[in-house]
Amino acid sequence: MDLLKEDSGYFDLTTFGLGIGEVTGSMSFAPKQGIVLSGCDEVETIIKECGLEYKFFKRNGEKVVPKEKILECSGTAKSLHKAWKISQNIFEYMSGIATYTNQMTTLSQKINPDMVVATTRKNFPNTKELMLKAVMDGGGVAHRIGLFDSILVFKEHLEFFQDSSEVENGLKNLKRKFIEKKIAVEVDSFEEANYFASLGADILQCEKMGFEELIQCVGLKKSYPNLLLSATGGITIENIQQYAKTGVDFVVTSSPYHAKPEDIQVVMKIGI
Repeated sequence: MDLLKEDSGYFDLTTFGLGIGEVTGSMSFAPKQGIVLSGCDEVETIIKECGLEYKFFKRNGEKVVPKEKILECSGTAKSLHKAWKISQNIFEYMSGIATYTNQMTTLSQKINPDMVVATTRKNFPNTKELMLKAVMDGGGVAHRIGLFDSILVFKEHLEFFQDSSEVENGLKNLKRKFIEKKIAVEVDSFEEANYFASLGADILQCEKMGFEELIQCVGLKKSYPNLLLSATGGITIENIQQYAKTGVDFVVTSSPYHAKPEDIQVVMKIGI
């Protein structure tokens, strides 16, 4: 996706009409509140394409205090205005996701220092790369990038088996064919968790379980020491610590994708 072309189109009617296109100036970016920064790589590509001179003062994943300068660039007014809004949007949306993810991670690791916040593939279409970069800048990881990178058995898969013996053969085939992969299975009860743990599942993804049942599922580790458990479904900043207290190894969430964009202030000045 050509982010710059999407916003700038063929030309800037306003800058052209005002006759200021060749006047030189500078542009700087700074947050109005503390953030975890994300989007530097994409913005750098844009400002290079616009032919601007630039200097970054902060990079992806770094914490930025209010009014601390992130980036300053200089060039002609037409180039500055071409790069302005799309760069601001990228910083605001990606830093919003990174900041939210960092807050979730920080809160959960106060309870369990090894807790991992992983995000789903329920991103808005055509935004996956930007969203996942922002998640990682915030200290999270990608749970699944797509169908091709990991194995996760849903109930929707199980609907295509006639009985439990077919299910068991299917699990055996998965483990045999993809010997280097972990096999994850989504479960929504302790009974299902116990059943699939007994079949050799490596990861149990506990979907929308109550906290007491989650704790019961975590107890399966006594019988299956290498078993990993995740909690998923409705996990946000507000309840992340409650999930961390259950003892699950990680949480799977899409809430960072819905984070409010951060407020990045842009200041332009004439002259270099």
